[in-house]
Parts: sequence; C-alpha cells; structure tokens
Amino acid sequence: MSDLQNAPDWSTLEHLVLDFGGVLYQIDHQATASAFAKLGATDFLEHYAHGQQSPLLDQIEVGGISEDGFLQALLAQCAPGTSMDDVRTAWSAVLIGLRTGIVPVLQDLAKHYDLVLFSNTNALHAAHFERQILAQHGRAFSDAFRQIIYSHRLGYRKPNLQAYRAVSQQFDIRSSRCFFVDDTAINVRAAMEAGWSAALHDPHASSLKEWLRQLGCPIWD
Repeated sequence: MSDLQNAPDWSTLEHLVLDFGGVLYQIDHQATASAFAKLGATDFLEHYAHGQQSPLLDQIEVGGISEDGFLQALLAQCAPGTSMDDVRTAWSAVLIGLRTGIVPVLQDLAKHYDLVLFSNTNALHAAHFERQILAQHGRAFSDAFRQIIYSHRLGYRKPNLQAYRAVSQQFDIRSSRCFFVDDTAINVRAAMEAGWSAALHDPHASSLKEWLRQLGCPIWD
C-alpha cells in the first residue's frame, strides 16, 4: 500500500504519534557494530540491528533487565580486559543526533496536533540522547511533545500489539483520530492492526516535513 493510500484524514486528525530513532533522530548501527568489533564482539550486528529481535535487546527495551545486568551480558561477549565503560561507550555509538532542522518542524506540528513520541529504546540510550539533545537544543525538542513514551518504561515494545493498546489506554489516544509514523514496516503494520492510521516514512528518501506535505498535511500550505 502506498503512502498516499495510508494518508490520514487531516481534517479529523487529533493525535500525531512519531517514532524517534530513524524518523527524528539519526542512528548508525554500523558504528556500534564497529565499536564492539574492536572490543572482540565481531557478530554484534547480527543480533542487535534495527528491527531484529534479540532476546537481550527485547529485555532491556521493556525494562526486563537492569542496566548493569545488560552491560554485564554485553561485556561477556567482549575480549578479556574490556571495561564496563568501554561497553557503555560502544553501546551508545549508534546515537548520532537529531535530524537537521527537525525541531522547528515539530514545533509547527505541535501547534496543530497532539504530538506524541513513541520509541523502542532503553534506559542507557535514553539517558545519553536526552543529555545530548538538552545540551544542543535546550527544552525545545521535548516541549514540542505532549507525551514522550519509551518502551522500557511502558513495559511493551513495538510491534507488540499490546504496546499500541497500552499507549492508547494510558495516554488518552483515540485510535480513530491517531496517525502513527515509523521507519520500520513491521511497526507500521502492527499499528494498523491495533486500529491506528499509520504510514512508513523513509528518512533517506525525504525529510519528515516534505513527506507529510506529500501526504496532504495542510499546516505548511
């Protein structure tokens, strides 16, 4: 199904739910894979690439394992002599920064829609990118959202249908007036199964603003 077929009814849209990593924020899984390769974990990307379902990654992203327990599990995959700080640094190498010009776009959207962020992430990454964004943009990014939802706090991760249902129930989101944007196809399909309108955004093909305009978003007309 094309993006245009997946476009919401903008005249009745109330909630705009956005993914974080990929859509709003640049990530580089190869950077973390390379960092862990230097620490002796040569097959890292096979287990922790975007959209793959490593059991350990599942656990940390739903709050099912402590930060220390997770880091210890990663440390066990590395060469002798690797420190916990080495592992922590390698784990966060994936985090690059907000996409250029995204904050003004979010501020515009927030004037017209109930803007919500919904991310599969973990406490280690969240602490890192929150410090980074605060240092670079102050509170302009976070203040654009009515709610910021992380999977490790919610207890469910996309594409588990219960994740979308929990978001709707806990954060007063009406499915019939909700549009969800993600850069992973399985997450978009699951959102639609949960009753949300949703579409797949390829951030390498177009900016979020340009893509939303193509889908008929009227706020920049």
